[in-house]
Amino acid sequence: MASRAKKEDLENLDVIRVQEMVFSARHGCTAAERELGALFSVSVELYLDTRPAAGTDKLDATADVAEVFDTVRLIVQEGPARNLLETIAEDIAEALLAKFAIEAVRVRFHKDRVPLPGPAAGYEVEIIRR
Repeated sequence: MASRAKKEDLENLDVIRVQEMVFSARHGCTAAERELGALFSVSVELYLDTRPAAGTDKLDATADVAEVFDTVRLIVQEGPARNLLETIAEDIAEALLAKFAIEAVRVRFHKDRVPLPGPAAGYEVEIIRR
């Protein structure tokens, strides 16, 4: 499992952000959440040294954002239904750390429809892993 990253560990690294990728899926704890589904928004920040890519101008020297998107999509949309956003965020972090030459990753995972006793814009989990 990925370890927790400290904020100060990330200060000297560059960041590639892929923001607000939106997927329809059926994650949640209740039968209604699983039946109706919801929209999920995922943003990731990949922490790495971008100088090798900048120096060569080669896509294979960096994290290809199309591959990042596809990795996230496979987990959120095509992976098994999960009860908790925390579980999916961990799955995303572990997959991105394993696939790309990055030092750390921040995953922000948002669900638009949440069974709460009052109005809310959604529910969000944010994790940082190395």
